[in-house]
Amino acid sequence: MLIAAYRADRFIPAALASVAAQTHLDWELVVVEDGSRDTTEALVRNFAATAAPNPVQYVNLGVNQGVAAARNRLLELSTGEAVAFLDADDRWHPEHLSGLAAALDAIPAPALAVSAIERWDGDAGRSLGFHKPDAGQLRDPYRALFTRSFIETSSCVALPRATVARVGRFDESLHIGEDRDYWLRALATGGALGFSPAPSCRYTKHAGSSMTRTRRVAQDTARFYEKHLHAPGLPPALTRRALASALRTFGRLARREDPAAARAAFLRAWRLRPLALDLPLRAASAFFR
Repeated sequence: MLIAAYRADRFIPAALASVAAQTHLDWELVVVEDGSRDTTEALVRNFAATAAPNPVQYVNLGVNQGVAAARNRLLELSTGEAVAFLDADDRWHPEHLSGLAAALDAIPAPALAVSAIERWDGDAGRSLGFHKPDAGQLRDPYRALFTRSFIETSSCVALPRATVARVGRFDESLHIGEDRDYWLRALATGGALGFSPAPSCRYTKHAGSSMTRTRRVAQDTARFYEKHLHAPGLPPALTRRALASALRTFGRLARREDPAAARAAFLRAWRLRPLALDLPLRAASAFFR
């Protein structure tokens, strides 16, 4: 079990309690704090004192490097046959690990497994309903994940060690969406998606979550599609259209504060879709902002 933490002492006690409650008893826990200095370390060390015989490791990166760097350190430190991620502000139901283990065992060559989730409003303290992949996404998860990030949180994901060895590291140039990039690479290099249908992961949304930073999300979404423009097994028309759309969105959001970046985004999108005549007009209009 792998927890990346940043200014997490408000949330991590509940995450740790959900770890301790797992019915799957054979686990190790690794916590990597991404340079923050609150009471997280003390909370984890207190938890470790009660977790025996299950091992607990804690490491602080010293300076804030981003969640991808923290997850790479987590992968380096972990030793289990499979890894499961838990964000510090999320929590698991007691059967979560058991369900994911069964999902991995149910298919001959799994790349990863996911559970259904409960979306949770962390500020209001109420449920926002449940989410699971639909039939089409389960049938062709590689294409579906490229089109839309239907795996909403890393906290519902488990990876066999073989996948980690094959895929390697998280992309540290992506500050948002680095997890989607990793899952897509896992599926691209072979293997299937396992699914645990019970909503055993509670995914917490709150004002401080990264997905509230709209322009940065748009920028990293464009970077994601640029990186996978030539993804194997996907139609070029699909990948070009997705990148052009992401660039258009980023350009629109960046137009006032960074007109040069907006112009570059609109022109790149136009080269991808030359019949979209609004794009050169948008690029030209950015000169006057």
